[in-house]
Amino acid sequence: MSRPVTAGTTSNSAKPLTGLRFIGERKGLLQSEPVVLAAMLLSLGLYYFVPGLVSAVVGGALFFALTLYRPDLHLVMVPLTVPLFYRPRPLGNLYFSLAEVVIVCGVAAWALRDGTRFMRERKFPSVTAARAWVGQPAVILAVVLGMIGLLWLLVPEAEYRKIAAYDFWRTVLSPLLFFAMMLRWLRTERDIWRMVAAWLVTASLIGREGVEQYLFGETVSMEGVGRASSVYPSSTALGIYLGRAIALSIVLTLFLPSTWRFWRIACAIFSLIIGLGVLFSFARGAWIGVFVALVVVGILTRHRVLSIGIGAATLAALAALPFINVERITSIFDLSGSENTGVARFRIWSAAINILRDHPFTGIGQDQFIRQDPVYEVPSSRFFITSHPHNLIFDFWLRLGLPGLLWMFAVLVYFFWEALRLWRQHVGTALGALLLGLIASMITFVVHGLLDMAYFTMDLAVTFWLTVGLIVLVKRYQSLEVIGN
Repeated sequence: MSRPVTAGTTSNSAKPLTGLRFIGERKGLLQSEPVVLAAMLLSLGLYYFVPGLVSAVVGGALFFALTLYRPDLHLVMVPLTVPLFYRPRPLGNLYFSLAEVVIVCGVAAWALRDGTRFMRERKFPSVTAARAWVGQPAVILAVVLGMIGLLWLLVPEAEYRKIAAYDFWRTVLSPLLFFAMMLRWLRTERDIWRMVAAWLVTASLIGREGVEQYLFGETVSMEGVGRASSVYPSSTALGIYLGRAIALSIVLTLFLPSTWRFWRIACAIFSLIIGLGVLFSFARGAWIGVFVALVVVGILTRHRVLSIGIGAATLAALAALPFINVERITSIFDLSGSENTGVARFRIWSAAINILRDHPFTGIGQDQFIRQDPVYEVPSSRFFITSHPHNLIFDFWLRLGLPGLLWMFAVLVYFFWEALRLWRQHVGTALGALLLGLIASMITFVVHGLLDMAYFTMDLAVTFWLTVGLIVLVKRYQSLEVIGN
């Protein structure tokens, strides 16, 4: 006699369709999250790694079917695949990154699920679900960013609008769609930690690749050191991505409750691997960003071990500084060389200021910095591809005008205010440790972003909205607990 399916059999955030649900009950496999996740990975592997159109179609179709069945688990694939954005899968003359395919499949499955239910029940589940988010600051901010980005497609000259449109898709629209799907399908604390695990596992895999490159000499030589880049086109891009993950991982290692022993051990291992990846990237902005984030966490919590560790590391670095003869480190203090990275940044910032003087309100549009008139003297050097102004403030201002700059300040104020408020309510709990880690990660985003790229690549934009989305989900989970009590 078969056991009836109750409301608790599957996640209430993504109830399977009837047919697949029946198969899952009969076979007993599709009810297992690890099995579904493994099947998703295998289907994506078939799409991505096996050459030929047939494998791409079959792999994509299988992944879409699994996404239709469990859209909540599908979301795990976004942080798992987004670092591969720089290595798209060619299909004829077209190139599609894996994360773009994952997001498009998710949106299509969302539309099909809700469309099917509308045909059956004459109501859209998404409309009902959206009512819970109406008036939420994060949702309003997301909608505003989408509107600004869409309107600012008119700013570049007509011949460059196609480039701006692609930048809008990969750094504004697709990350916002990912954020929307998080709000649609994720509801439980288990959902929250699943996304955290996906982020840290991915960062560890990326960091491990960088460590292997460094140990086996497969690096790019720059300023007297070999710099690892892992799957990224540059070592700096690797450092930017890993810096946000290492801040989260270290905080979780230190602040998760003792009852979360497995997670603490896992995060300690993640911290080691990701930390080595950050170290071997020799991205000094990442070093600074992570250091500042941990200092702030130490001040907030007065954690003895963390404070002692930061103090000891600072004293050791200051004591060793006179004896360090590595150009990559000593060049920070050398402002004489024209090829010095610090000097080059000042030149890039000067060019950005000159452009903003002529375009103070509209900026120049998305991904247009490298295409400006030579009169602005946007520099080129062996260290930099000057496609962006290497500064968070200038980048938002140039790409999305004054409204984009104001939006950036507004979202950061909202994030830190909300995250700190929630953290004070959850101090000493696992969610409290997560909130503190997300604060540290966002501090790294801001500090490193003042020196380099911060948001406008697909991996960084998705990571940003993953961070914001986790805060919103914790807030929602807390509200559901209060209602339940």
